[in-house]
Amino acid sequence: MYYKHDHTIKSQELEAIIVEQILAICINGARFNELKDVTQRVASFSRYILKKYLFYLIEYGIISYQGQNQVYVITWEGLNLLSIINIEKRIRQSDIGDIVICLE
Repeated sequence: MYYKHDHTIKSQELEAIIVEQILAICINGARFNELKDVTQRVASFSRYILKKYLFYLIEYGIISYQGQNQVYVITWEGLNLLSIINIEKRIRQSDIGDIVICLE
């Protein structure tokens, strides 16, 4: 994780404030519309941007998609990332809006 200096998102850089919301709702499993509602409370997001976030989070094993139930669920890696985000906020007393998650 690192702090962003500008507000552009490159291909695999995700805003922690959005990722945190996605991961939190995926603990109990969430449908796409639920994720869209939650993320729009935090930021003005198009469906396309949300789909990009979901793509990267699935690609890196942070969440998974259960096709039969049509829900997104958090994985162990996702729980670990959520814990890291919370630690980062607490220890560094960081504004979550300034934290960017870089997936490599």
